[in-house]
Amino acid sequence: MSRGPQAPPAEGSLSERDLPDLVLDLSRLRWTGMLLLERAGIDVRLNLKDGGMVFASSSDPDRRLGSQLFRSGAVTLRQLVDAGRAVAPGKRLGTILVEQGVLAPKALVRAVVDQTQEIIYAAFQWTDGRYRLQEGAEASESITLNISTPSIILEGIRRIESWTRIDRAVGGLEARYVRCAMNERPDATMRQMALDADGLALLEALAKPQTVEALCAGSTLHDFRVCRTLWAFRVIGLVRRLPEAQLLDDDGLEYVISDADAT
Repeated sequence: MSRGPQAPPAEGSLSERDLPDLVLDLSRLRWTGMLLLERAGIDVRLNLKDGGMVFASSSDPDRRLGSQLFRSGAVTLRQLVDAGRAVAPGKRLGTILVEQGVLAPKALVRAVVDQTQEIIYAAFQWTDGRYRLQEGAEASESITLNISTPSIILEGIRRIESWTRIDRAVGGLEARYVRCAMNERPDATMRQMALDADGLALLEALAKPQTVEALCAGSTLHDFRVCRTLWAFRVIGLVRRLPEAQLLDDDGLEYVISDADAT
């Protein structure tokens, strides 16, 4: 019997509860509020509405809008300095750059969306720190994200380079995985994601149970990317890991597994 989504603890350690799993839990709960992260003096605030990520902010100076615009070449150093001097309470840098004719309004919207996404994806790299849930707090921003949670998780995990973290999540060469049936995970999840040909091929290979070793041997991707993509698929709910002892059903066509066995 399937269980409903379980509410995560109101606060905890990111070393014990991985951020991708936490984000997915909140998405399935259609949770609204602020997910606050803290590590080494850096604070990140992730705003969710009805389970979807809509905004993010960070106290890291290198994640500010001005820093991003300067790194991308969208503004010169002189333009950044002049606009920064005009910043005041109620007067943001982006608005000033538009008023000064440095940025077009559409360019500002794109820059804020890019900044928000980069803050989120950078937080996915965290392996330690603390999180805290502030339920009901809504973002007051005029520019917000409109990206599905599965897509955010997929891209966030794609950027993780820590093999230790990926290996722990996947479970080693002998771990066995299978694609979830459509009646277990609605195909709406697939429609929300833009999978490339390699990702689709990996998902297709999991129509029948496969070990991690077999998946690596049969994919055109190198093994690191296979394992990382497999982790993302598991978190999103497209595939699940099978227990070591597994029985066949009467037809011998598919593996019978309860939600309690899935990891």
